[in-house]
This record gives sequence, C-alpha cells and structure tokens, in this order.
Amino acid sequence: MSDSSTAPDASSASATAGPSAGTITVRDAALAPLPPFSPPSLSGDDPLAGGVDYRRVWHAFRRRWLPAVSLGILLATLAAIATWIFLPRGYEAVAWLRVRDKSGMLGGGGRDNSEYEAYRKTQVALIKSPFVMTSALRRPGIADLSLIREQDEDPVGWLTRSIQVTAPMESEVVQVRLRGKNAADIAKIVNAVTSSYLEDIVNKERTESLGRRDALEKKYKENVAEMREQRETFNTLARTLGTGEGAEVMTQRALLLDHLGTLRAQMTQAQRDLTTIDAELAIVDAKTRGDIAEQDALPDEMVDAALIRDPQMLELDGKLAEIDEAILFQEQRSARGSNEPAVKRLRSQREQVVKRIGQRRDELRPQIVAQMALESVGRRSGQPLESPVVLRMRRELLAQTVAETSKEFDKVAKEVTELGKANADLENRRSEIEQLQKVTDQIGIQLETTSLDLSMPSRVTLIEEAGVPEGDDRLFRIMLTSLAGGAGLVLGGGLIVLLEYLRDRLSTPEEVPQRVGVRVLGTLPRVRRSRRQADDGLMAESVDSIRAIIAQSGREAPRVILVTSAVEHEGKTTFAAQLAASLARSDKRTLLLDGDLRHPNVHLALSIEHGSGLAELLRGEISADEAVQPTSIDGLFAVTGGACDYAAVTALSRPELAKLLRSYRDSFDHVVIDAGPVLAFADSLLLGQQSDVAIVASMRDTSRVPLINAAIDRLRSVGVRVLGLVMNGHSDSRPRRLYESPLPR
Repeated sequence: MSDSSTAPDASSASATAGPSAGTITVRDAALAPLPPFSPPSLSGDDPLAGGVDYRRVWHAFRRRWLPAVSLGILLATLAAIATWIFLPRGYEAVAWLRVRDKSGMLGGGGRDNSEYEAYRKTQVALIKSPFVMTSALRRPGIADLSLIREQDEDPVGWLTRSIQVTAPMESEVVQVRLRGKNAADIAKIVNAVTSSYLEDIVNKERTESLGRRDALEKKYKENVAEMREQRETFNTLARTLGTGEGAEVMTQRALLLDHLGTLRAQMTQAQRDLTTIDAELAIVDAKTRGDIAEQDALPDEMVDAALIRDPQMLELDGKLAEIDEAILFQEQRSARGSNEPAVKRLRSQREQVVKRIGQRRDELRPQIVAQMALESVGRRSGQPLESPVVLRMRRELLAQTVAETSKEFDKVAKEVTELGKANADLENRRSEIEQLQKVTDQIGIQLETTSLDLSMPSRVTLIEEAGVPEGDDRLFRIMLTSLAGGAGLVLGGGLIVLLEYLRDRLSTPEEVPQRVGVRVLGTLPRVRRSRRQADDGLMAESVDSIRAIIAQSGREAPRVILVTSAVEHEGKTTFAAQLAASLARSDKRTLLLDGDLRHPNVHLALSIEHGSGLAELLRGEISADEAVQPTSIDGLFAVTGGACDYAAVTALSRPELAKLLRSYRDSFDHVVIDAGPVLAFADSLLLGQQSDVAIVASMRDTSRVPLINAAIDRLRSVGVRVLGLVMNGHSDSRPRRLYESPLPR
C-alpha cells in the first residue's frame, strides 16, 4: 500500500533524474486515505504487562508533548481557579484533644493498634455526631452568633458539615477545626463543640462506668453471701456423712451393702433352720398321736431344707439376692424409681432366676424324698430324730436370732438409703457451689477492670482550647491553589501520555528484537524538505546497507523479495522502490512488481504510466513481457498494479500467479514485490507464499507493536520466511553526522 503523504516520513520515491545516477529522489505523492483498519483482538499483548517501561513513557511524551502540555496547563489553570474561588476564605480556629492509648495509661508494653484505632475512630465520629452538635448549639450565646443565625434552615447540618475533625496517624492528637469569616465566632463554636463532647460523651461514659461498677459490686457481694450459705450447708451435710468426698461416701455405702447382704444370708439360713425344726416337731407330734406312719413322716419343710443345701440352688439364691439389692439401689438412686429402664431390666432378670429355681426344685425333690425315706427305714422304730425338748429350745433361739437379724437388717437398709440420698445431695450442692464460684470470679474480674479504669485519668483530655485566630489564611489558600494547579498539570499531561503509551508504538530500532522477535535489517532516514538532496544521499546509503544484509542472508541471495507492512502508511512502497533501485545500482536486473492491487502506488514512486499491469496479467489480458515497463534507472524495470477488479484479486490464489513469478524469476536477477498490508487482506499472504523472503516495513512513532507482531505471525503461519524489519522515519544518528558521505549535494 502507498505510504505517501504530506509528512516527510510517508513520502514515496520518484524516478526522475536525481542528484546521483541510479538513485530515486524522494518526492511527495498525495494518495487517497484508506478507511481505518480494525485489528484483531490481541488480548495477549497488554501494554502494562510486566510493569511500566520508562523509556516507552519518555517516547510517548516526546510524541505527544505539545497536547500533553496544553491539556495539563488547561487543567492546571481550571483547578487553580476553582480552588481559589471555592475554597472558604477567612480564619481557622483549632482545638487540640489527646486520645490516650490504653496500654500507655497502664504503663504496660506495646500498643494494641487495632483497639486504639477503633477507639480513636469512634471518638472522631462522636465529635461530629448530631447529639454533640445539638448540645453545642444549645450552649448560652452560641445560637446568637452571626455564623449560626445565617444558617436558619439547618444549623445542625451546617455545623456537622463545617466542623473538621482530624486525627493524624501515629499520633494521639485529635484536632477540631472550623473555618469562617468571623474569628471570634468560630473560636466560640469550636470551644462549644469541644466542651459538649467532653461533658456529654467523655464524662457521661465515666458516669456510666461508675454505675456499672456499683451494680457489679452489689452482685458480687450477693454471690459471695449465697456461696457462703451453700458452703455451710455443704459442710453440715459432710459432717453428717463423716466426709465431704463423694468417693468416700460411695465406699461407705458399698460396705453397708456388703453387710446388708450378709444379714440377708443369715436371716435366710435361720428361717430355713426354723422351718426344719417346725417340721420335725410336727412329725414328732403326729407320730405320738399315731396320725402318720414313720415312713410317711417327710414333711415339705424337710425336703425344702435339703434342697437349700444343693450347690446350684445356693448359687441361684445368691444371684437372686444380688439382683434384689441392685433393684433396691437403682430405685433409690433414680428419681424415676421403678420406672427406670435399668430397674425394669433387673426385674426381668429376677423373673428368669426365679423360674430356674423352680425348675431345679422340681428336678431335685423326688431324689431327696427317696433318700430321706431310706434313711428313716434304717432307724429303730419309734426313735425320734431329735428330742422334742431340744428342738423347742433350738426353735426359740432361732426365732430370737431371726427377730434380731431382721431388726438389724432394716436398720442397715435405712442407712444405705439415706446415705445414697445424702451422696446425691452432696454432689448437687458441690456442682452448684462450683458454678456459682465461676460466675463470681467473672464478676470479680469485671469489677476489678472497671475499678482500674475509673482509677485512671480519662483517656480523652483537652490539651488546648481554640483561641481567636489573628492572621488570615491567604498563604494557606495560595499553597492549596498551587497544589491543585500542579495536580491538574500532572493529570492532564499524564492522561495524554498514558493514552499514547497504551497505543504501544514503535519508537527505536533497539526495542525491535526484544518486543517483536525479529532482527532489524536497517533504518531509513526521515525526509526533510529543506534538506532533500542530503536526505537522498543518506537514503541511498541506508538502502545499500540493507541490500548488503539481504545478499548475505543465506547461501544464495533471495531473488523474489516481498515488502509488506502491518497496516497502511508505514513506508513500504518507499522502501520497496529504494531497494529495487539499490539492487539495480549493483548491476542486477531488477523488477519492481506492484502487488498492492487495491491501492497501487509504484507508478507514482517511479513516475511512470499507470497502464496495464499485474491485474491484467492475472486476468490473462496481456503477456508478461507486455506488462514490464522500463524506468529512468538502468537495470530497473517495473510492473504496475493495473486496473484491479474482483477477478484479478481471486486470480491471486490460482496457479497462474506462480507461473508468472517463475517467468519473471528467469528473466530478472531480483524481483521486489510491493505487497499490500498483511492485516488488511490476504493478498500479501498469497504473494508471500511465492516469494523467497519477506521484509516488514514499519514507521517510527506510527507503527504499533501488537499489529506488527500480528502481521509477522500471519506471515509465518502460511510458511513465509520473514527476514527482518525495516524502520522508516528514523532520525539520523550522531556517528553518521560526524562521518558524512561525500555524495554530491
């Protein structure tokens, strides 16, 4: 695409006779501008990624210094004027307060920053609260001040907005400020606000703390008295039990339960012996009367007495006694009594044991009756088992023993029951005392903390009241106005520089290898109208150096060279024409082919007729030789773009293009193709596939790095070898100026 414009760095080349043979004089060629191109989204190229590049910032300022300075001055002027006009004039009264750190008042270690910051911010908010403002306005003489009378609608709101409370960081000082025209009035208002805050907020908090301390002290004394009473009751109960430890009480109860079991066994045995004696006495009496025979004298009592001596029966009776004791213990321990699930399970076990005792009794009874009958047959007829007198004496002793044992059993059972209840009561009272002790300790801690706070001076104290200010704030307003102007200057200029920085334009050839990833083949100087002849010489030297690099780029010098750019107006036509002229100066038959069918400009650069060209060749209207035009430079020929249409554009993708370039490759030493922008259409990609190498042209301070990267990526994606990048519009360097070429001027 053509890169000619009125700007020197967008000029094309003219083939008129120049100051030296074989060079192209740079001339201006006005072209119709192309519509703006919208590049693809390049989300991966973030201009701010990796931090700010201060060299790019400088170049952004260099390119846009005039609008940046102009906008900065404009914003600075507006900000300064607005600050000077709208900043309240008059005097400023300041009252000083001190908000102490709690740890510093206690003489302790480091500051608890979170607690102190929260407390300080709370005090700042309380100073500006409507409650304090209303109280200040109610003070004698405040409502009659001229500043207050001017605020008829909402004096509280005006005072809240006007009062400024500042609390500098890393400081315990709080400043209460007010600005106004009347120095005496603002001092009175500030002092009224400060006094209302100290009396209604700070001192009120102290009064509330006193009330809280009295309430805590009263509750503490009540808890101590209640705890003393509960401990006396506990000690009385402990003295009754003989110990205050639950483990010892349980041990005593276990001993009593063992003794109770022993008494139960003694009573059972005595009752069994008593039953046996009664049976023997009944048998003796029956025999004496002749009511029964001796072999039938086996009463059930004797049989039962024999059954009791069976080991299995003894084991079952013992198990039954243990279950009865357990039932009694659970009923006494639980408040639910016989409805306790454990008691129900024990009763079920008791029924099973009783059933087993009955089964064992039925099993042993026939054997015992037979055994006792045999023993009775062995005795002499009429001989009693024992003397009736002895039996009766034994019966009296056994009856007395049963009565005493039963009495002692009842006594021990009662002690066991009372001991269980007393132990439960003891544990309950112990838990109540412990819980009450914890609550009392917490109240004691709060009471001690509150008393300590009250014993210390107030955390907020007045350092100095607001005095009547003597001087006005002219110097202060000048300083603020200057600051506002400086901020406007930085903001306005910085905005322009930031926008330019985000455009990410190419500034120097040194940044190309790192940011673009290709080497710089060379730079072309900026063309100045005042020094056109000198610039023509520098242009020729610059292009010759690029030609030398291209010739050494491989084993064989590339013959078909594609010159393109990312977008329009980046100097590709200028460079293509200069490169073709340089190749011709080196005694190489060179053809400059205008591949930018949509906007051909080679005929303008070489000052030749825009006749039939590449478009007609692609449509097959003319032959390859008919399209070639000679130029004023020896060895340089050109093929213009011709009249482009849809058929010519579509023909680029057909095999005829490859055949055409092969024929020109055979006829010329080098073919330089001036192709269109890569990101605009696919024409450059199709031409690049038929070329040996591609060179990307760029314009200093115009080309954008993301677009150049996108263009190179598209070329490489279709297999085009990108040889490097050429930067147009680069300023002449100091070494070149110190050692200029002796070309004709």
